[in-house]
Amino acid sequence: MGRKSNRAKEKKQRRLEERAAMDAVCAKVDAANKLEDPLSALPVFKKYDRNGINLEIECKRVTALSPDTVEWAYELTRANMQTLYEQSEWGWKEREKREEMKDERAWYLLARDAGSTPVAFSHFRFDVECGDEVLYW
Repeated sequence: MGRKSNRAKEKKQRRLEERAAMDAVCAKVDAANKLEDPLSALPVFKKYDRNGINLEIECKRVTALSPDTVEWAYELTRANMQTLYEQSEWGWKEREKREEMKDERAWYLLARDAGSTPVAFSHFRFDVECGDEVLYW
């Protein structure tokens, strides 16, 4: 009976360690998602001024963007990526892509010209997959 008890204790200990590791990973992702502006620690990357191109770069959650900006980003994605998606095994799924781009966990890195018109973007998300913290870009 002592052997069985030891195995149960070891199994419980492993579960506790795995849970603690997962909690630590989730805490890192939560901390990243609580940032007001992930670019604030990197102010040099908030401007791009080279070769006649002058842009302001900002990082915002989707919830802080205007609906027009989100729609612009979706239309740019569709124009540039729909054919590639259609040629892949994933296919193009308009409703799912819109939902992904509007998901409350979504962040946008936006480049705007001097008139504040968006000219480029990158969509990303801090998340957890298979027990690891990941950045989907």
